[in-house]
Amino acid sequence: MEFKKLPSNSKKLLDEILQADNSVQMLCERFESASRKEDEELRGILKELREEGLVNVSWASNKPYCVNISNSARTYNERLAEYEAMMHEKVIYNIDTVNNNSVNIGDGNKISNSKIANAITNDSSEEKKSFFEKHPVVCSFLISLAAGVVLLFSFWSEIVKWIEGVF
Repeated sequence: MEFKKLPSNSKKLLDEILQADNSVQMLCERFESASRKEDEELRGILKELREEGLVNVSWASNKPYCVNISNSARTYNERLAEYEAMMHEKVIYNIDTVNNNSVNIGDGNKISNSKIANAITNDSSEEKKSFFEKHPVVCSFLISLAAGVVLLFSFWSEIVKWIEGVF
């Protein structure tokens, strides 16, 4: 299952819920002091946390009555750190040039005398094929056509004599 990063406001509320001694009381106080807009935002964040399987809130009299915190919520910050470390490792570098068993990378770094540099150099030093090696059928056809034209003109006088003999 792929890790899904929470928006900053959802992460902030999740952290507050995890750090609170009594998460129900903390949420009730937030709802009591919230304006209508803040109330809607808070309910939306709790809905998002519920959909992600992190927090489940039971309601009574339009206030939080019971807050269940999943293990995924408790380990969210650890999984976030692992995810960010993994994303940091997936950095892609552009290779500029390959010469003399060294590779110049886009940010100016240079790799010398490595298996990577040698493999790239070996791939680029592949022998070039001639036209005949690339297209043997086309070359055979052209040679046959040229031979036919030469033979036609070498026997042209005999062909003309044969045609005159027929008529």
